[in-house]
Amino acid sequence: MIDEDVLPGRKLAVSHFGLSCLDFPLMLDFYTRVLGLTQSDGGEIESGGGTDLAFLTTDPREHHQLVLASGRRDQVVETSSVVGGSIGSNVFQVSFRVRDLDTLRGITRRLAEAGRTDQNAISHGNAWSLYVRDPEGNALEFFVDAPWYVAQPCAEPLDLSKSDEDILAETSAYCLAQPEVLPYEEWVRQTGEKIVADQAKL
Repeated sequence: MIDEDVLPGRKLAVSHFGLSCLDFPLMLDFYTRVLGLTQSDGGEIESGGGTDLAFLTTDPREHHQLVLASGRRDQVVETSSVVGGSIGSNVFQVSFRVRDLDTLRGITRRLAEAGRTDQNAISHGNAWSLYVRDPEGNALEFFVDAPWYVAQPCAEPLDLSKSDEDILAETSAYCLAQPEVLPYEEWVRQTGEKIVADQAKL
């Protein structure tokens, strides 16, 4: 959720990013066992050719701050010393948190006006997302938080031409039909306990 008390008027905030992996189990082990990030979710996208996803976080109010995905195509692995960055490495997505659905609709219009017409709107149950590429082909996500948790990955159709009330009702019906559904605040509580336990090893 965007906290407007921190910065009144803010409608967009950077949220999380994703890494494509050559060796998915190795990367997952590094970020969880070595660095102590907590895996909040994980699964396979069958429509993506069997892509494995792992959602990692250090903040119970962030379902994920880092996403790992199998199937990286670029085989180049930088091995030189890092001096403030690794230009050219394969980040697959940058995600922005948006204040509300009306702002998300405004972003769709601005993107279309800028020639970014290949947009894909999806409900993840825990968020409503819009995906698009920037002018150099980098994947961007703009999303609004929903008030539930359901297991990820999850991708249901989203029609942003519908009213907020209709979108909320449709998503609520879907989420409440899932066996693992939780109110957002309960998920925050449970995940906070897990994060503290995971970081006790550091």
